[in-house]
Amino acid sequence: MSRVLGKYVPAISLVVCTLLIWGAWSMTATQAPPPELAVKAPVAIVSQRPIRVGVTPEPQASVAIEISEPFHVTAVGSPKVLLKAPRLARTTVTATPRGLKIGKHELSVTRLEIVADKTPAVWIEGHQYRGRMRLFRASGGKVLAVNVLPLEEYVASVIDSEMPGDFPDEARKAQAIVARTYAIYQMQQAGRDAPLDLYASTRSQKYLGFQYRDGSRLLAGESVASRRIAAETRGQVCTYQGQVFCTYYCAVCGGGTVKGTEVFSDAAAPLAVVKCDWCKEANLYRWTAQVAKRDAQADIAPLLGRDGKKPGTLKSVSVVRAKGAGSLSEFDLKSDRQTVRVSGAELRQALAGRGLYSPRFTVEDQGNTWRISGRGHGHGVGLCQWGARGLALSGKTSEQILAYYYPGMQLTTLKSPGAAPPVKR
Repeated sequence: MSRVLGKYVPAISLVVCTLLIWGAWSMTATQAPPPELAVKAPVAIVSQRPIRVGVTPEPQASVAIEISEPFHVTAVGSPKVLLKAPRLARTTVTATPRGLKIGKHELSVTRLEIVADKTPAVWIEGHQYRGRMRLFRASGGKVLAVNVLPLEEYVASVIDSEMPGDFPDEARKAQAIVARTYAIYQMQQAGRDAPLDLYASTRSQKYLGFQYRDGSRLLAGESVASRRIAAETRGQVCTYQGQVFCTYYCAVCGGGTVKGTEVFSDAAAPLAVVKCDWCKEANLYRWTAQVAKRDAQADIAPLLGRDGKKPGTLKSVSVVRAKGAGSLSEFDLKSDRQTVRVSGAELRQALAGRGLYSPRFTVEDQGNTWRISGRGHGHGVGLCQWGARGLALSGKTSEQILAYYYPGMQLTTLKSPGAAPPVKR
């Protein structure tokens, strides 16, 4: 979340951010101290199932795999054992015309499930995961890997993957609750027949698994502390008018959050504009970047060349002012041929790799370069992770933190935390 993405959100658009202009905060922004949060009685759940997490960002030509415990392989949904072994040394999974190939073993099925006697056991691309692993033959002769595991085990890893371990417990409890709610919302949007519910990257929310390799180092993806936080908040989710909603969140809001509907089509009412004075200690509360005009010209050419037009030479960039706090701003890109209006998110995406951490920035022409001054890290919607830290340090509880960033929500405890109340579609 940071970092954060309806049915894939749209999952693809979770990484898409929006512009909130300087000086746009007004009296419409919430500034009152965090209120007490209403806690509802447990909600009965009809069914539950494990969560399915895509651990390869896209289908790959090959996927590195290693299995450290005895295991067997079946077709997804079938009890018939296709392959059994005490372990599997590091090898690759590739697609074949008839199915999938694991190392030297060719299997004539397009959807495999690996079940180890003990977990965690399966390594995929340098990450070890709890639960089961599914491998799908995707279009184009590629392979998709999906980790299937209990929701609460997933949440325990997301806590550490998304928020530093030295943040206060109350901030990390809030993170656990929004991560669980976000996951359940995505599970219900995906439906049972989809291959996956969400992704392990910031395309959805970050999930590092049980442990992972970083060069020669072996690093933990979860911890005793994160498992404790998951257990202490077990089954707790955010609801609004009896419905689970998508709890988008960001790393640093930079002084105030963005109205959810300005960014996401499925944003619920609690994703409101909230003034935030609690994330000032974050390194990316304010940031600057220098972009050479010659680089900007090349990067922005596709935007200037929309609808088959010749892009021409970029002359100037000017911001179109937003009308109020939490609303979006746009930029006018003027070339010697035409003027094109784009969102801050589009401009940031065009300048990917140039040091822009959010789509909320201004541009100053300095001759041969642009000086870009921005605020925050991420799209700015919902809970601010560094703001949650600041509120926790001031003595606020996780419930109060949630009430602050999602005004009007209620905290609900699920009787069966693997599923959720119905989602309003």
